[in-house]
Amino acid sequence: MHIQELHLQTKHLNEQKKFYTDVLGLPLLTETAASFTVQAGTTRLSFQESQQETLYHIAFTIPTNKFKQAKDWISQRMPLLKNTAGEDEIHFTNLHAQSFYFSDAAGHILEYMVHYDLVNETSGDFGPEDVLRVSEIGLPVEDVLAVAAQLEKQQGIVSYPASSQASDGFAYLGDILGQLVVVKIGRPWLPTETIKAIASPVRVVVAGKTEQEMQFIPYPYTIEFKA
Repeated sequence: MHIQELHLQTKHLNEQKKFYTDVLGLPLLTETAASFTVQAGTTRLSFQESQQETLYHIAFTIPTNKFKQAKDWISQRMPLLKNTAGEDEIHFTNLHAQSFYFSDAAGHILEYMVHYDLVNETSGDFGPEDVLRVSEIGLPVEDVLAVAAQLEKQQGIVSYPASSQASDGFAYLGDILGQLVVVKIGRPWLPTETIKAIASPVRVVVAGKTEQEMQFIPYPYTIEFKA
């Protein structure tokens, strides 16, 4: 599931633009007085100015051979987030993946992730061009199983990996290229136990089996599927 576009909101537009362009080094594509768009690999990531505080979880795929380089590169620019054991990286054995986490200028939780089953190695030192795509966006809801069932029925999006199942609190839906992380509102986002998931406006454009726009009332989420 390729996330082609991700549209989010922020109360801290100028700070966010500076963070994503100057700190992460992502190319600025467009900007207005109330929005900006950067290129995150094959994903266009946009922020629209808002008067409300938001909280997002966003993951980016990086090359499998550059986890340590990426971690060093980010840690030179900002603190890494740690879990309660003081660890600053997580190994997901069921996904054959590894991640580390940090915050953007608005306090959103960002994740750089490698999936070791992907063939995406690149040469040279780690840099902004090694951000390959947005691969996860969090969608907090009250009824995780209902949303998971809706996505499976209408677009055939199921749990990843296939051996896993959605639960009352968590569903990891999609494939190795992209995932919708559906969690129960109030569930702490990894790696912390204190930053709890809230519903914030999301519009995501993904490659789908059929052309369709799905909304998840009462939540401010829109998913546009492009065949």
